[in-house]
Amino acid sequence: MIIMLVGNDPTLKKRFQSFFTPLGYSVIQYSRPLKAMDNMDEVAPQILVCCTSDYPRHWKLIIKQLRESRTRDESVAILAVPKDFPAEEANKAAFLGVNILYPERMETLEDFQELNVRISRYVTPPERPQFNTWIPGKEDKVSFIFRHPEEYRMVSGRFTELNPAGGVFRPDDPADIQELKAGTIIENGSLKAGDSLLSLNARIIRNSGTLSLAFVEFSDDGFQDLLEEMNMHVSTI
Repeated sequence: MIIMLVGNDPTLKKRFQSFFTPLGYSVIQYSRPLKAMDNMDEVAPQILVCCTSDYPRHWKLIIKQLRESRTRDESVAILAVPKDFPAEEANKAAFLGVNILYPERMETLEDFQELNVRISRYVTPPERPQFNTWIPGKEDKVSFIFRHPEEYRMVSGRFTELNPAGGVFRPDDPADIQELKAGTIIENGSLKAGDSLLSLNARIIRNSGTLSLAFVEFSDDGFQDLLEEMNMHVSTI
């Protein structure tokens, strides 16, 4: 399945690839809207993402062309919009057959997880296994250290389960996490996985003596680095 991006940001494709490629999608990007329109029929994207701030006039032409050959059920049209996107423009988008209006700031893992949930309401995800879980062995070095969000002391331990969306953290001292509640954000944690040292933010999903964590945001290329590290340990991610 193909995700077609129409936007000026040169990092947009890489961010989409980091999340959606492991789910079985192919991602292509056009920075010139007329070129995107020329290739629309040939590419026949299942998902189209158009950045309205980059192309305030062309997005209507792009959506119109898409809908001339593919219905709302056949192709998901997504507009990446600013916070002040006018209601009048939103009404035009609905009339033209746009499926989703989504905030243009798509940077964190959480942003893409939510976008994927909304896309899945319209199309069946590719028939490919999603993220497999890595169960690190004793020989694997998968440590995690972070500053306690309330008491500001360091908490250390290791992941006993890990995938690109999150994992299960077992502390060296269970008392260190006793007071941490679900929903708490851990900021600037340091994850050591093999030769990779990653800085990330995570949300606590559950505390049962171990912490079930959902990764919210990685610094720099951390998400891609984690995928590459896991590729060496899990056959299919």
